[in-house]
Amino acid sequence: MKTTSSGISRRHLLAMGAALPAAGMMSGLIRPAMAAGKTKLQFMYPVGVSGDINKIVTGMISRFNEEHPEIEVEAIYAGSYDNTEQKVITSLGVGEPPALWLPINSALQTFLGLDALEDVTEQAKADDIYDDFLPGFLNTCVSDERLYGLPFQPSTPVLYYNKDAFRAAGVAKAPDTWDELLEVAKELTIRENGELKRWGLIIGGGWHDWMFECYCRQNELVPWQKDRVLFDRPEAIDALEFWVKMVQAGVMAPASTWQGSANDFLAGNTAMLYHSTGSLTNLRTSAPFEVGVAFMPKNKTYGAAQGGGPLMIAKNQTDAQKEASWTFARWMTNTQNQASWSKATGYLAVRKSSWESPEMQSYLQDVPEAKVALDQAAYAGAFLQVPGYHRVREYLKSALDRTLAGEIAPDAALKDANANSNREIARILRRQKG
Repeated sequence: MKTTSSGISRRHLLAMGAALPAAGMMSGLIRPAMAAGKTKLQFMYPVGVSGDINKIVTGMISRFNEEHPEIEVEAIYAGSYDNTEQKVITSLGVGEPPALWLPINSALQTFLGLDALEDVTEQAKADDIYDDFLPGFLNTCVSDERLYGLPFQPSTPVLYYNKDAFRAAGVAKAPDTWDELLEVAKELTIRENGELKRWGLIIGGGWHDWMFECYCRQNELVPWQKDRVLFDRPEAIDALEFWVKMVQAGVMAPASTWQGSANDFLAGNTAMLYHSTGSLTNLRTSAPFEVGVAFMPKNKTYGAAQGGGPLMIAKNQTDAQKEASWTFARWMTNTQNQASWSKATGYLAVRKSSWESPEMQSYLQDVPEAKVALDQAAYAGAFLQVPGYHRVREYLKSALDRTLAGEIAPDAALKDANANSNREIARILRRQKG
């Protein structure tokens, strides 16, 4: 059985709800006045990575409810990030939103456009949020200098690699540049009698638009602004042309699914994998080989886009529910809980104090790979925060899919996605102004 650095088994950690401490001792916690009974909240959340995330979240919520008898949080697992967003939007349409939800951080402008979010700036200023939360993570919840949530499970993609396969191929280290990535992928791709036995590289599908933004940032381009996207810029076209080059070289799978790509890595069907740091613990503890973790290779610079999601609080609910929602969000993101959550999953703890805690310092000595994404976060920014981002993602994903399938040239695909996306963004902005 796999164990944590403190000797506690992962199974025991899950059973304990990620070994979370009592939050009632924490300073700055807002508690609602007792109403006639419990203040009841619904919390809608997704699971975006592989492993035991759902069990860990529900364990945390059970622990919170035990420690806060005046509040009852009902966990509503909504499926994927996309499913969660659509279910919340539907509930907003009938005036019955959940008290809190956990969307991808890109959804900020969408929910602000629906006037759905409670502004928590003043609560955060009265607490330790601005002092202790890592600014890069907190900024994914900021619009026009106001705070609309607390980051809970920030992530970036990282490069996972099969150390056993590297050693067998005589490859000494993970690639550091795009050129090295292509060459190492060639070394690690295996074909026997023309039949593929192992890819050198797979970029996790389903969220390959997220990965693509990372490549754009590695080319010194943030491919979006607040009111438009920039997919047709030369830096973006160059990034997609590099993907095509790897596919044409026969070293990168032209298509995959998100969960399938992780399974392919665990099965030894690919030697390198771009995937979320939120998959770290599952991949590291489930693989039958030694797993390495590295920065995504750079081109002009290192670059990453922050994925994962914040805890957002509904504006349309009673004051007691808002205060109880803040209590819950604050508890889920306190120092000890974030340290335990990060250890159990691979998501990045949002607080400086979590990383500085003895528990986390001990863990990082045993699992130094856990710090790779935190170090890479210095080169990261928020992912695709534009109005109508969901439709925009679909336009971009279609462009990437069609290009890698050989149906269309990179420049034509991205120019088409750019035009469609900006048309959609402009439509939404006009509607909001009207």
